[in-house]
Amino acid sequence: MDIYALRLKNKQVLVDYAFNVFFVSKNDCRQTKDMWVDRLLNGYDFNQFIQDLKHSNVEVSATAPDLPAASPDVIGSIQVVDSNLALHAGLKRQLKVRIVNNQADTFQTTPEEPLFVAYHWYTANGEVYEFNGVRTSIETPIAPGQTLEMAIQLTPPAEPGDYQLMVTMVYEGRYWMEEVGLSVQRLGMTVQDYDGRGLSRHALSIFKQLQAAELEVIN
Repeated sequence: MDIYALRLKNKQVLVDYAFNVFFVSKNDCRQTKDMWVDRLLNGYDFNQFIQDLKHSNVEVSATAPDLPAASPDVIGSIQVVDSNLALHAGLKRQLKVRIVNNQADTFQTTPEEPLFVAYHWYTANGEVYEFNGVRTSIETPIAPGQTLEMAIQLTPPAEPGDYQLMVTMVYEGRYWMEEVGLSVQRLGMTVQDYDGRGLSRHALSIFKQLQAAELEVIN
C-alpha cells in the first residue's frame, strides 16, 4: 500500500468513526464524509474537525490550510546515520539522523507551524504498525543548502520481530513532509527481546521478577 492510499484509508476510518460517535442517525451521509476526508487529506486540522462535529457544523465551509504542492524535485532529505542500530522491544533510545534542506525556505519550527522529526513503524510485509511516532523538535533552523545532524527520540515496537522504520518530518496538524517531496528511507530493523542488559544487579533482579510474573499472567 503506497503512502497516499494509506493516508486515505486512515482518514476514512477516522471520519467514519467520528460520525458514528456524533451522528448515529446520519451514518449514510457518504458525500459529507467524503468531503471531510478530502479536507483532512489537504491539511485540515483533525481536532478542529472534531469540534465542528460536536457543534453540528458538518456543512460549514471552512478554508483548509494551503498544502504545498508536491514537486518532482526533492525538497530535502532525512536519513538515519547512527552506527548503532540495536533495538530492544519497547525500550526507548536515541537515534542519530541527518537532515538536508534543498528548498528555498528554511526548515524551522514556529508557534504557528511546529515542525518535528517523527517516524512511522511498519511490519516486515509493509503494513502500518504505528503511524504517529514520538515527536522530536528540530534543534535549530536549517537554512537552504544546510545540513543538520541530531538525535531523535525513538520507541521501538513492543513485540520483538522484524520491522521497517521510516524517519520523517511533520508540520504538526498540517502534513507529513514525505507527502510534499522530502526524501525518506525505509530501513529494515530487527527488534530484539530485552534481556536486562546494562541494569544494576538489583534492577536486573527486579526485571527478572517482572518477566516471570508476565509469563505467569500469559500462561
